[in-house]
Amino acid sequence: MTDHPPPFDAAYINAPHVQKETEELMRLRRAGRISDRDWLLRHAALTDRQTLGTDPADGKAQTALRTSVDKLIAFDTANGTTAGPLATDHPARAADPRGYVRQEYAIWATGNLRP
Repeated sequence: MTDHPPPFDAAYINAPHVQKETEELMRLRRAGRISDRDWLLRHAALTDRQTLGTDPADGKAQTALRTSVDKLIAFDTANGTTAGPLATDHPARAADPRGYVRQEYAIWATGNLRP
């Protein structure tokens, strides 16, 4: 593996449409059928996708993204659940928090293929 996270397109190549993913996450959460880690990961990935084209000066969008990424990183740090080569304390992760989410989502998605 590499020390570089996958680009946006590669990380989310098989991701469902944003609306479908939102609905599925809410359904799974309400039913208690999603692990904390999967929820945090998929929510952070969804937020990454939703905020991709937003202005960096858009405080609301950037705060939402940062909050979801920080929660995933805190969980992975506390539980040792990082799946990829960029650990939560890796300098590249600090420089590109979205990259960490993309790395983890791409790995998660390979084991959780959807029709």
